Amino acid sequence: MNIEIVEIEARQTYPLRHALLRKGMPLSSCHLEGDKAVETLHIGAFESETLVGILSAYSNPCPQHPNLKGVQLRAMAVATGYQRKGIASQLIQSIFKRIEENLHPDCIWLNARIAANALYESNGFVPIGTTFEIEPIGTHQRYLKLLSYES
Repeated sequence: MNIEIVEIEARQTYPLRHALLRKGMPLSSCHLEGDKAVETLHIGAFESETLVGILSAYSNPCPQHPNLKGVQLRAMAVATGYQRKGIASQLIQSIFKRIEENLHPDCIWLNARIAANALYESNGFVPIGTTFEIEPIGTHQRYLKLLSYES
């Protein structure tokens, strides 16, 4: 499978966000605060011309580390039929490079559905705090990755 990962616009993420992350909710729920901010990054994984995965990154400090410059990953989704093929890890690794080059944060963090814990741990994130509920989505775990830059 040949996957190409490129930057996309927020509106291009909405069909996958709606189908996989906001099912049963209005399409307007797919618009997230900060989607159109200049520093926000949206990337898409394409197989041929088909968008099969998305991930967004927002300049936002981690609640447990408010004094660090943070970037929050949100709204990752991989289309049914393309899951468990490494696309999510490709998205994460691609956005790491773009974040480090463009935003230079001290940390990257996210709130993950607990079903995805192994994915984030295998990509260098560590869990912080205890699990919590995000209604109506379900149980989540916060993850953090501290960054350091070579001079």
